[in-house]
Amino acid sequence: MATTTNTKARTYISWLTISFMMVAAVASIRSLPAMAVYGLGSIMLFLIPAVLFFIPVALVASELGTGWNGGIYGWVKQAYGDRLGFFAIWFLWIEVVVWYPSVLGFAASTLAYMFNPKLANNGLFTCIVIIVFYWASTFLAMRGMDTLAKFTKWFMLLGTALPALALVILGIIWLVMGNPSAAPLSWSALIPSVFHEHAHVITSHRLHESSLQVFIGSVAGLVLIVSNFLAFAGIEMNAIHARDLKNPEREMPKAIFLACIMIILIFIPPTIAISLVVPADSTSLTAGVIQAYAAFFDAFHITWITPIMGALLIIGALGGVLSWTAGPSKGLLFVGKSGMFPLALQKVNKNGVQSNILILQAILVTLLSTIYIFVDNVSDAFWMISAMAALMYLTIYIFMFMSAMKLRKTQPHVKRGFVLKGLHFWCFLGLASTIVAIFFGFIPPSQFSDMPLFEYIGILVAGLIVTGAPPFIFYAIRKPSWIVTPKSEYEQYSAPLQDLQDDGDTTTPPAAPPATSAPASTTK
Repeated sequence: MATTTNTKARTYISWLTISFMMVAAVASIRSLPAMAVYGLGSIMLFLIPAVLFFIPVALVASELGTGWNGGIYGWVKQAYGDRLGFFAIWFLWIEVVVWYPSVLGFAASTLAYMFNPKLANNGLFTCIVIIVFYWASTFLAMRGMDTLAKFTKWFMLLGTALPALALVILGIIWLVMGNPSAAPLSWSALIPSVFHEHAHVITSHRLHESSLQVFIGSVAGLVLIVSNFLAFAGIEMNAIHARDLKNPEREMPKAIFLACIMIILIFIPPTIAISLVVPADSTSLTAGVIQAYAAFFDAFHITWITPIMGALLIIGALGGVLSWTAGPSKGLLFVGKSGMFPLALQKVNKNGVQSNILILQAILVTLLSTIYIFVDNVSDAFWMISAMAALMYLTIYIFMFMSAMKLRKTQPHVKRGFVLKGLHFWCFLGLASTIVAIFFGFIPPSQFSDMPLFEYIGILVAGLIVTGAPPFIFYAIRKPSWIVTPKSEYEQYSAPLQDLQDDGDTTTPPAAPPATSAPASTTK
């Protein structure tokens, strides 16, 4: 029998396509209220993490993603072995679990504002809404990825792109009509007043002066930059597609640069629009966006539109949750089948969905959502969850930068689709920025209420230890009976791409665990 040869020409994608994919993975308006309190000063607070964090992550991940299979799991495993590779994918999964209550807290506050704004500060209401929304998304995820994809596409378009555009247009109309701005619109306002005590625009108490408290007060405003690091996270999920460019060396930097510009434009103009109509001392971290819509529409005497925009914001939040409900957990299942997880956590339903892992993460989200009940201020609870998620994700990026430098030294023979010039410079820049962001992540922001500093730090440290310990425990007690995937297949999850597919071969390499994406925002 004659054999046939696959002569189909390789298909490339344009750098514009990759750029738009990066924007879709990162951009969101959920975290904008935290920056809106600084008005024009928010521009600098967005540009700092864009230059010091976003660009290094995108460039370094482009080299790693075009060299090895498996995303963050594969990169860390190749550099540091099975144990830390398992930790990386676990920490990514649990970080997304921690993130869910924050994005759904945003949805709950928006829902409250549509009917009874006082409920936006009701922890029990917020907790109940989170539980109902998340379990609904879990049952939907049980039906398979095809169902999720249909919902997610439209949810993200209607709930993120359209509301962001509406905010910008409303802000322009507001200024053109000669309405006053709630935030200063002067050149001096471009420098955020984060070092001054009066920058604590939302604080409800004054601390007794001490050397420690003076220091904390002087940097508390800078803590909000940490949330912007998380807002820019997730770009690495599309890094592997650099391999599909015709000329990655020239086109990938252009794609990253354009994506950075577009993401900044999605972040900054809507943030300034919020600051035009919502005074800094009344901006809610969870309901700030809908507050802005309500102020605009009240002034324009079209208040009936406010509930419609609120519904779109909720749709956007749900779209973000839907897009992440199954993805990271599926990556965890891949690795679990190599012998890292007990058989009970490897169970899949008739649709091939990791049902027990989805139920486990729904239970964890339910437990985490009770923080809104036990912490008096809803905004405080929202920030604590967001800070925890940011610290976890930043930890993962430390492993990514370190893996890139080690693999350049230990596996120089591996062909990268994109070779980053000055790799060590970009890695050190990213590492330094990440470490500084982690430091600030342990300091409560100026918006935080009167929880003692060391209690706040203790809760975050305890959270990191509790969430980071399980993979090391599972690894220590693993059994041969837990191994479901053959070793040859398991090794492909982190193998160099050159070993999986030659340049002239048009076949598709084995699927890698979908574990490189980030929840930054409603798209993550």
